[in-house]
Amino acid sequence: MEKVALIIDDLHHKYNNQKTSNWILNAINLKIEKGELLGLLGPSGCGKTTLLRLIAGFEYPFKGRIILNDREISNKKRIITPEKRKIGMVFQDYALFPHLTVLENAMYGLKDKKNKSRVNFLINIVGLDKFINRYPHELSGGQKQRLAIARALAPGTNFILLDEPFCSLDMHVKLKLRSELPNILRSCNASGLMVTHDPEEAMSICDKVAVMNEGEIHQIDSPIKLLEKPKTIFVSSFILGNNILNLKKEKKSYSCCLGEINTSYLEEKNNIKLISVPPKSISIERSIDGDAKIVSKEFLGEYFIYKLSLKEETLRVRTNIKDKFNIGDNCFLSIDKDCFCFVYPGAHKIFFK
Repeated sequence: MEKVALIIDDLHHKYNNQKTSNWILNAINLKIEKGELLGLLGPSGCGKTTLLRLIAGFEYPFKGRIILNDREISNKKRIITPEKRKIGMVFQDYALFPHLTVLENAMYGLKDKKNKSRVNFLINIVGLDKFINRYPHELSGGQKQRLAIARALAPGTNFILLDEPFCSLDMHVKLKLRSELPNILRSCNASGLMVTHDPEEAMSICDKVAVMNEGEIHQIDSPIKLLEKPKTIFVSSFILGNNILNLKKEKKSYSCCLGEINTSYLEEKNNIKLISVPPKSISIERSIDGDAKIVSKEFLGEYFIYKLSLKEETLRVRTNIKDKFNIGDNCFLSIDKDCFCFVYPGAHKIFFK
């Protein structure tokens, strides 16, 4: 237990006591090791913020318990109040005091106002040492969020909750600040949980990522393992951005809207229902006789993403910037050779040759 900062054990939650109502959180189990930053990733409305509120102590859980640094801080009958949990909070809107300076904001949570050593250390770490007498309205968005992080850690906090901390920042500032966050936490021997709906954000800086949808955690793994073996259809779609296509069994083989799936793994399988195909693994060829039609396109700097309709399915196809197609074009689509896909149930990786 000494190496574990936070344990969430069989946590359930809903906002009324009716037995028939749906769970907002359903059987949540996770551990965050000391020194680890875990990303809680999922779409809007999946329960991320509710879980954050339970960890912070703003709600009683309906069932289950929360343990922080070997101390049970929440269960159905008893919670330790937020101010006694020694948890730092960083909000997307900064929540700074407008009438206090940078130094005064950073010192706000200190019991001993005379001991400024940790505050001075943090202000230096976040790069605000030249702005200690400025007020929040005199800071940029990135500087405000740095100050919010310093204030959250200043009272000696070793666990921090971050609620969409970069969503209000422009792209340049966001990229810079998020790359600095792990080093800031490491310098304070702090662990953290960061809520986000952006897969790139979570995968780029977090040690592990918990992928959540409709109140349930689908998978907790390192970013690399999430990419190598997405355990559910939702993870495959949300994290990898893959196309999820229906499969149909035909004698000893399967087929989807892109054609027959020829692989030895599927020959003896009877329960495979879906295939997850990366957009970059689909070839596209313009043809008057093609049965796929382009309905939209996006230019994303190094490539195009085309959305096509094909046999009542909608697919996303990635091409390089030299391959230019137009909305309304008819095309042929096929799965590339020398690529891999995932099939479900089972999350098995199959290779095309």
